[in-house]
Amino acid sequence: MTTTNIVFLDIPTALPVPFSPNTWKVRLALNYKKLTYVTKWVETTNISSVCKSLGIPPTSTLPDGTAKYTLPALIDNTTSPPALLSDSTPIIEYLERTYPDSDPSRALCAPASRALHALFEYHVAHSITAQLLPVMVMHMHDKKTPQDRIHFRKRTEAAFGKKLEDLELRGKDREAHWKKIEDGFDLLATFMQAGGTAGELFTGSNLSLADCILGGLLLTFRYASPDEAWIKISTWNGGKWILYMSALEEWMAIV
Repeated sequence: MTTTNIVFLDIPTALPVPFSPNTWKVRLALNYKKLTYVTKWVETTNISSVCKSLGIPPTSTLPDGTAKYTLPALIDNTTSPPALLSDSTPIIEYLERTYPDSDPSRALCAPASRALHALFEYHVAHSITAQLLPVMVMHMHDKKTPQDRIHFRKRTEAAFGKKLEDLELRGKDREAHWKKIEDGFDLLATFMQAGGTAGELFTGSNLSLADCILGGLLLTFRYASPDEAWIKISTWNGGKWILYMSALEEWMAIV
């Protein structure tokens, strides 16, 4: 294990575990690289004020020009001055540059692979993540902390002009929507089969940025919706995603 002095900012939930796909994406990378870190838990309602107070940069700008702050974020006090980072992929790229593995085959995102990883991330974002709200909105709401439930409801209802309960699909429409998400996973399974590598992960037995992306999303399904989403996904592609999650277990520690 590499001794580092890293503070990792994550979002608490009503569960014993977090379920943000983007924070899990970075947590998997930190654990895989065996870096020492502590978690600072920040509820969604406090993200902007906490990030501003710590000097963490915003991840984007809202239409009205206001800076937008999101998690994950990371403070690396190992370096002088400390590195202050936000946004999951830039954080992982920083960790790779700053703490490279002596074995090149263990690289999470070698420079030559970054275009392919960007393409992979685009597919996951548009084919899967963007489709989640109509079938996951109440699952996510119910697993948030009481304070964050209020914030999530207010923000989401303002964005869509509907009550959360009315955003959820039901009956045949819900099943048809799940089929769209399943189609996205079918394509991922095809990609992995084409790779022809030994092991359950995208590059075999070593973690890659693609695995951090997909693993974080699968953990969201498993923790936020164990009684619907995870039951469905467990049956897709011949049980492939159960084996995939088993391969990630050693990097799922929460510290």
